[in-house]
Amino acid sequence: MLRGSLYLVVTSGLQAVIGFVFWIVAARLFAPDQTGRASSLISASLFISMLALLGLNNSFIRYLPTARNRRTLITGGLSLVTICAVVLAAVYVLAAPTIAPRLAFIEQRLPLAIGFILFTAAASINLLTDSIFIGSHKAAFIPLTDGAVAGTTKIAAVVALAGFGAFGLYAASTVGLAAAALASVILIYARLGWRPEFRDSLAALRPLVRFSSASYATEFLSIIPQCVLPIMVLDRLGAAAAAYYYISSQVAALTYSASYAIQATTLAEGSRRDVDLRTLVKRSTRLMLMVALPVIVVVILCGHWVLLVFGARYSEHGTSTLIVLVAAGIPIAAVGLMETVLRLLGRLKVIVWSSVLFAVAICGFAWLFAGHGLPAVAAAWPVGTAASGLPCVISLLRRRPAAARHRRPEGSARMLDHALLPGPGPEPDRDFADVQAAGLALLLSLAASGNTAPIPFRFAEFEPSSARLVTQGEDIPGRDAARVAHRHRIGIDDGRHRPRHTSARR
Repeated sequence: MLRGSLYLVVTSGLQAVIGFVFWIVAARLFAPDQTGRASSLISASLFISMLALLGLNNSFIRYLPTARNRRTLITGGLSLVTICAVVLAAVYVLAAPTIAPRLAFIEQRLPLAIGFILFTAAASINLLTDSIFIGSHKAAFIPLTDGAVAGTTKIAAVVALAGFGAFGLYAASTVGLAAAALASVILIYARLGWRPEFRDSLAALRPLVRFSSASYATEFLSIIPQCVLPIMVLDRLGAAAAAYYYISSQVAALTYSASYAIQATTLAEGSRRDVDLRTLVKRSTRLMLMVALPVIVVVILCGHWVLLVFGARYSEHGTSTLIVLVAAGIPIAAVGLMETVLRLLGRLKVIVWSSVLFAVAICGFAWLFAGHGLPAVAAAWPVGTAASGLPCVISLLRRRPAAARHRRPEGSARMLDHALLPGPGPEPDRDFADVQAAGLALLLSLAASGNTAPIPFRFAEFEPSSARLVTQGEDIPGRDAARVAHRHRIGIDDGRHRPRHTSARR
C-alpha cells in the first residue's frame, strides 16, 4: 500500500509542478477572458470523460487484483469507454448553443468540434488506464504517463498554440492527456501482457454492473460541482472571475491529489483476500496525516505568494478563494476514506446518498451566494463536503466493526473470481459476514459430534445475500459430502443417528 500510494503521490507532485508551469505560461500568453472560456471548455471535457467511464474505473481497481479474465475485461472496458466518450462529446457539441452559449464556437467550426470529441475520448481512455495500472499493482507506470509524457506535451503545446485563442489553450491542456493515453495503452500491451480479445468482451463486464452502476452514480454526482461551478461563475460573475476561480480551484485540486491517491491504493489493497481492513484503514489515515495535511497547511499559509506566480491580478482576486478551497481538503480526505471503506464493505447505497447530498449542497450554496463574490462560492465546498459525510458516519457507527465484516472465507474469495468470468454468475459484490458467522456455527456443531462414520446427512445450501439455509432433497450418504461441499454446501447432522466413536482427525 505504501509503495502504490507513493507512486501516485509522486504523480501528483509531477502534475503539480507541471500544472504550475503550464498555467504560469498560459496566464502570460492568453488574456483572462480567453483563460475563462478555455477553463469552462476544459471542465466540460473532463466532465464528459468522467461520465464515459461508466464507473468502470473503480470496478477495475476493485476486481482486477483477483480477476482471471483480465484481457477480456480490459478490452471490453476500453471499447465501451471510448464509444461512450465519442457519443457524449458529440451530443455536447450539438447542445452547446443551448446549454453554454459562450462556448458555441466549437460548433461553428467543424475542426474544433472534431478536436473536442477526440480529446475528450482520449481523456476518458487515460483515466481508465490509470485504474488498470492501479488494479494490476503497476502504479509505477502512472508517473511516467501522467507526469513525464503528459507534462512535456502540455508545456510544448501551450507555447506552440499561443496565438489560437481559447480553443488553443484548451487543446494545449488536453493534448497531454491524449499523449498519456497512447503511452498507457502501449505499456499495457508491452508490460502487462494484454492482447485485445473482443469476443464476449462486453459480456465479461456484466458481473460488474451493480458495483459499476453505484460507482457511476457516485462519480457523476461528485463531479457535478467541479464542472458546474466554473460555468456558473462565468455566467454570473464574468469571464475574468471565472479565470480567477479556475486557477484557484486547480491549485486547490493539486492539494487534494495526495488523499485521492491514498484512497485509490486503499481500495486496491483492500480487495486482496483475507485483508485486515481495520489495520489497512489505520495505515491509510496515517499516510494522509503525513502527506496530505502538511501540503494543505502550507498552501493555506502561502496562498498569496502561490497565486502571485500567475500574476498580480490572480493573487489579488483569488487568494481568499484559494484558502477556502484548500481548507475543503480536510473534509474531502475524511469523507473519501469513509467512502472507500463502504465500497469494500458493499454498502453502495450509502455512498450514493452521500454523493447526492454532496452535489445538492455545493451547487445549492454556490448558486445562493454567487452574488457575494468568489469566496462565497468557494465556501460551498467545505460546507457541502462535511454535510455529505453524515450518512457515511451513521452507516459506519451503526454496523459491526469493519475489520470483522470484511474477513472472507476462502470459498467466498473463489466465488469472487468466478463472478469475473464471462456469462451469468453470482453478484460480484457480496457481504459475507453473516455467511461466515452461520458457517462457523455449523462447523462447530459438526466438530462437537465427532463422527467419522458414513452416516446420513441432510444438506443445506447457503445463499450469501441473506444467509438462509435451504434443505436439499432427502438424506444423502456422508461419503458424498466432499462432492457436495465443493459446490458450496455444508452437511448437517439431522440428529437421527448417534456417532459411533470420536476421532481427533475428524
